[in-house]
Amino acid sequence: MRPRVQVPTPSTKFFYRNWPTKRLVVDITRHRSNRILALLCAAQFMLILDIAIVNVALPSMQRGLGLSAENIQWVVGGYALTFGGFLMLGGRLADVVGRRRMFLTGLVLFIGASMLGGFSQSGGMLIAARVIQGFAGALVSPAALSLLTTTFNEGRERNRALGMWSAMAAGGASAGLILGGLLTQELSWRFTLFINVPLGLAAVLLSSVLPADAPGDGAKVSLDIPGAVSLTGGVLALAYGVTEATGQGFASPKVLIALALSAALLIAFVVVEKSSSQPLLPGRMLRLRSVVAGNSVAALVSVVMIGAVFFNSLYLQEILGYSPIQAGLAWLPQTVLIMVVSNIGARIATKLGARTLIALGTLVLGAGMLLFLRTAPASDYVTVLIPAMLVTGVGVGLAFVSVTMAATAGVPDRDQGIASGLIGTAQQVGMAVGLAILVNIAGSVTRVSLAQGAGAVIAGYHQAFAIAAAISIVAAIVALIVIKRPLALPAAGVAETVPRPIQPLSAAAQSQLLLARCGPLLPPDRVEEWMAGR
Repeated sequence: MRPRVQVPTPSTKFFYRNWPTKRLVVDITRHRSNRILALLCAAQFMLILDIAIVNVALPSMQRGLGLSAENIQWVVGGYALTFGGFLMLGGRLADVVGRRRMFLTGLVLFIGASMLGGFSQSGGMLIAARVIQGFAGALVSPAALSLLTTTFNEGRERNRALGMWSAMAAGGASAGLILGGLLTQELSWRFTLFINVPLGLAAVLLSSVLPADAPGDGAKVSLDIPGAVSLTGGVLALAYGVTEATGQGFASPKVLIALALSAALLIAFVVVEKSSSQPLLPGRMLRLRSVVAGNSVAALVSVVMIGAVFFNSLYLQEILGYSPIQAGLAWLPQTVLIMVVSNIGARIATKLGARTLIALGTLVLGAGMLLFLRTAPASDYVTVLIPAMLVTGVGVGLAFVSVTMAATAGVPDRDQGIASGLIGTAQQVGMAVGLAILVNIAGSVTRVSLAQGAGAVIAGYHQAFAIAAAISIVAAIVALIVIKRPLALPAAGVAETVPRPIQPLSAAAQSQLLLARCGPLLPPDRVEEWMAGR
């Protein structure tokens, strides 16, 4: 019996061509992208954790180092000032020097400053460490966000990544309040700073997964030092002025001088940018309506959120008598909801668009602030606070993720660093200025209130909540007016099925096809030059 011989056919002779190489490459790429996302989210978690964790430990720091009531605020204020003031510079450095390089530089500096703060033997040493931490955070944050937005394509993929990013930010804020109380109570306030060391070292060791910085094209790059100095100085002076206003009022000479200096420096920044060949904030960024709307709404939403956290934290501890740990745990349901809603919002943003999602989120946030008007000197946590916290959490989860989408949509990769720094600056300035205004309004209402004791204090809180609700409505209006069309992509899988006759490509169509295939291999500036020349 003769053995069977398989005759080679096109499907068997070259069977290796049928291997699922495309799927394998996609799976490997997706796995690497997920690792990048996990690393960047972990870095964001650490930065937000550091902002919240120190607040609970402030009384212990004050007693341990003998800080005065006037100086203890700079443990928080020093970090916030440098973090907010240097974000734009950090974003520009990420675009010019390299995102991965600035990410690692900021992490190493952050670890060193955390160790310095943990070993502090005086109040001045601790405040100096916090200032360095803030500067390091200003290098890490825009580099991390720009790495995320350049790794994931705009649309469904980036929306999912930004949802995780927003969720980790919310998780870091809540974990900071809880861990701050536990570490301070069981160990020492120093461990609220030491905890950053293992987290930062783990991020440095895992940073090999990040894409390498693209080599320079040989063109001379200017960092726009005058623009960086004037903008950073203006933001720092503004933040300092409004921080001092919370205790001394806006009529204080010190506050007025700081605000006047801020105005002068910011005006100088505008003048410098108009004459600069390579400005710190390119004019093309401000011509993107989504960027303008996203940053405007980000500042407004930050005012509302910081007001809710600040006044309700005081309400829980000063009025209801909660301990720091109890107050931190009280925010846990809202934090979990924000993390869940951020991921859900990122998924539905592809269908609804950032414009609709921003409006929906800010309106829900405003409704939550109105629910806080039900608080009284002896309110029940479950029936009064939980409903308001949950509604506010839904609004924050929808608003923050969609605002970040809008602020980075349509921005070319070469400007993603400055876009990331811009939205961070908008949020920090919004929180600093907004909190100062709300605190002054609440204090004025308390002083003239007919009620006494806790009732007068709560009357001031209620006025702040009402103003925050109005700000939420303004944010929704800004989003609907400025963003003209939804920032959404067509639904996946939708394709036209009607056959069309094949027509020869025109010269213009051939050029577009060539650009579509080769564009990702070309530097963005070369693509723009090619398009202009064509």
